[in-house]
Amino acid sequence: MSLAPIDYYDCDKLGLDAKRPLLQREYKAIDGIRRYTANQPGVSVLDVGCGDGFFLQELDKALGRKIDYHGVDYSEAKLRKAEKLPYKFSHCNLEVGIPYGDESFEVVYSGEVIEHIYNPDFMLEECRRVLKPGGVLIVSTPNLQAWYNRIFFAVGIQPLFYEVSTKSSLIGSGPLRKLKKQNVPVGHLRVFNRRGLLDLVKNEGFEVIGLEGAIYHSLPKPMQVVDKMFNAAPGMASNLIVTARRPLI
Repeated sequence: MSLAPIDYYDCDKLGLDAKRPLLQREYKAIDGIRRYTANQPGVSVLDVGCGDGFFLQELDKALGRKIDYHGVDYSEAKLRKAEKLPYKFSHCNLEVGIPYGDESFEVVYSGEVIEHIYNPDFMLEECRRVLKPGGVLIVSTPNLQAWYNRIFFAVGIQPLFYEVSTKSSLIGSGPLRKLKKQNVPVGHLRVFNRRGLLDLVKNEGFEVIGLEGAIYHSLPKPMQVVDKMFNAAPGMASNLIVTARRPLI
């Protein structure tokens, strides 16, 4: 029996429709895609969890060359907005599979999606299936063991990113309640640390070729200065960005 995800992102309370700049993790993903597709003709890119197509639009602007862009997402509300863009979009339940044939893409990108999935193993299996041999996967996700979460654990505060309630993200946050900008959960089911993410990617047959850290944009400005320093040690950074390759054989 397949599991139906909850569309947390079809919700005005989250303020997700507001215009925003690219986040650091997205800049780094774009740089990675630029590096791994340089001088390759006829490149096809799939955004797994594309939302309204914002990342694909920014990637298109950044690369400035002819690339075949595709996106899949579960949120019908987001896809209705994405359809205004000149790319190809499909509705997709990642618990069931990605609606593309084997070996369809040179690049698969998935930003802040894997933590929402009941079966992340199957999601990565599907990403590998639709990648061509030698193709690159880039996945970003929050880090359970970010430097501040290590402190929160020690003092008995629920760590950021890990949700224990479907009604409020303030549950267990203690004094952090005053700092949180919204209290609506976003549906995080699996939150990874460095080792957990790398082990999972390797277990699904990928060769890991890079790991980077990125800041968490919602932290107060003074904390972001410190947060940026921890990018040099991805295991303690706010976000993990793993780049992996499907082997040729």
